[in-house]
Amino acid sequence: MSSPLVSRMQGFADSIFSEMTQRALQYEAVNLGQGFPDQDTPASLKQIAQDQIAGGANQYAPGIGKPVLRQAIAEHQRRFYGLTVDPDTEVLVTVGATEALTASVLALVEPGDEVITFEPFFDIYASAIALAGGVQRTVPMLFPDFALDFDGLEAQINSRTRAIMLNNPHNPTGRVFSKEELDQLAAIASAHDLIVISDEVYEHLVLTVTLTRRSPRCQGWRSGP
Repeated sequence: MSSPLVSRMQGFADSIFSEMTQRALQYEAVNLGQGFPDQDTPASLKQIAQDQIAGGANQYAPGIGKPVLRQAIAEHQRRFYGLTVDPDTEVLVTVGATEALTASVLALVEPGDEVITFEPFFDIYASAIALAGGVQRTVPMLFPDFALDFDGLEAQINSRTRAIMLNNPHNPTGRVFSKEELDQLAAIASAHDLIVISDEVYEHLVLTVTLTRRSPRCQGWRSGP
């Protein structure tokens, strides 16, 4: 039986995350493929959720998110980045990053438009671009430190290029791009009138490792947030 999917979606099946989770369950293996905790939710947090439900917070939320949450997001942007955004017209709450990324691509990419992603990339990028009827172009990150390849990026840009998708901090390499890299990427996007769809889902999950020399033969390390 042929697949009922439209042609642009024929190359996509389950995500690698769902596939590896099923394999881990099948073989009772440690699952390193998906980022969920291996302990129960704290009792105090579950109690807060139960109290909210009992208190009436159990109906449909506004499509763009509750005002108090949108205001908190706007304050977050001001606190950490010095950005002023209107919580009523410039903030939208989605069910996870996958919905946000897919909605952004669908809203900004016309059929035939090209979208550049840096490889390796979160697999939802490819399916979101295909769903929009766009064309994905990839630029491999540079080994060994996974730096952005700006020459490769420039080589992929043409008259059909619409957007660049950037994941920072980067999954799965853990690379945190420098201000200089981000400034150069912004300059390229501005020069070619391109949109940057910035996936910053790990923005506060950054581990800084500092190496300190203890002896000529060994190095110790300490880490901090």
